[in-house]
Amino acid sequence: IHFVSGKTPLIFDPMSVIAFGYASCTGLSILFAFSLRAAGIPARLAGTPAWSDNPEKGNHNWVEVWTPSDGDDDGSSLDCGGRWRFLEPSCGDFGDNADSIEKDPCKRWFCNKDRFDGKTRVYATRYDRTASDGTVYPLAWDENNADVPGSDRTDWYNEVCRSC
Repeated sequence: IHFVSGKTPLIFDPMSVIAFGYASCTGLSILFAFSLRAAGIPARLAGTPAWSDNPEKGNHNWVEVWTPSDGDDDGSSLDCGGRWRFLEPSCGDFGDNADSIEKDPCKRWFCNKDRFDGKTRVYATRYDRTASDGTVYPLAWDENNADVPGSDRTDWYNEVCRSC
């Protein structure tokens, strides 16, 4: 399975990604999050609907994984003694470019002060609609869709990525 830009919403569900063998960051991230969840690892989709709040600059999706507290809580979440950390799907790359939970966020291509200029908004999906505060996960390809509950993660990503 490999990355091909511009395929959402045509190819973004896990079955289509497997059948076609490619997807954009959205399809790869959804497949990765679903695979982690199937293995019992809490994961969710995260992303920005528009870099610098400008749809012409594109959007991006990635995966957040819930990790138990390691005593080094960075304030990303105080729920249940753990935190959400992010991963970038690395299709077929097992070398130095492969992602891992331990990877420095500043070594990911999108985590930098140019992308997180104070205008970029970041959201993560929520699977529990009852705990939602009304925030929705914006779908870049369907701007009027308000069906996916979300969490606003903008402040956390701006704090982390603007320091890179």
